[in-house]
Amino acid sequence: MNIKIMYNDNSKIHARILKSKLLSNGFNLVDDLADLVIIIGGDGTFLNSIRKLKYSPFPLYLGINSGNLGYLQDISFAQMDKIITYLKQNENNINSEKISDIPLAKISYLYFDGSVVTDNAINEFHISGKKYRRIEFELNDTIDFKEKIVSSGIVFATPLGSTAYNKSLGGPILCQGINAICATLFAPIQNSKTKDYITNSLVGNKFEIKILSNYDDIEMFVDGQQTDIDFKNLSKILVEIDSKKLYKLNLDEKTYSKNMFEKMIK
Repeated sequence: MNIKIMYNDNSKIHARILKSKLLSNGFNLVDDLADLVIIIGGDGTFLNSIRKLKYSPFPLYLGINSGNLGYLQDISFAQMDKIITYLKQNENNINSEKISDIPLAKISYLYFDGSVVTDNAINEFHISGKKYRRIEFELNDTIDFKEKIVSSGIVFATPLGSTAYNKSLGGPILCQGINAICATLFAPIQNSKTKDYITNSLVGNKFEIKILSNYDDIEMFVDGQQTDIDFKNLSKILVEIDSKKLYKLNLDEKTYSKNMFEKMIK
């Protein structure tokens, strides 16, 4: 089995120990074309690592938590020997019941010349005004909802990401496995020049957004990282659940929902 290890600056010692144990047990450590990618750190490290790998669905991912809560990184470093034992025993036949899928948001930037640039997000895609400026945009669910909105921004969250920024803004937590995106406004306003909005959050299969404000006044972020998208001649943005998914090895036998409940509530 070819294994790639990714980690943050605070996990260098953990990574060194893991590399040594893997090599002594006959595993190959590689920089690319890995069968398994082991990510050591917190949830931020997991998200950043997946983004560096361009959200590739081909390797299997395994998260080892060396941070604080770790909703995505559900294996502790103290369980390292358990991980290696499992991989040795199941190197050529990993039980599908141990594999959970991670849904991705697909973000499509459509330009007036007909060109399209796509991106992915595990947690969320959000648009906000620079320095808390209010921005104006048109939001529709591509079916029947369509409104012009003025707010400080909007977050489009996957079911996985619905417990993060979306929840802090008062958005709902979506059940895992649902094929939907949650669009949550932050600091929307109503006055004589703006229409009423139905609610702060909408759940749908696909959303279309047209920015009506000056693009120089806005910022866009994917999983907490600012995008470098070219705003010039941008017509609209589509956000939906991608048909592509990532696959994660889950060795502690906890579902994401159970892990979230224990760490968020207990």
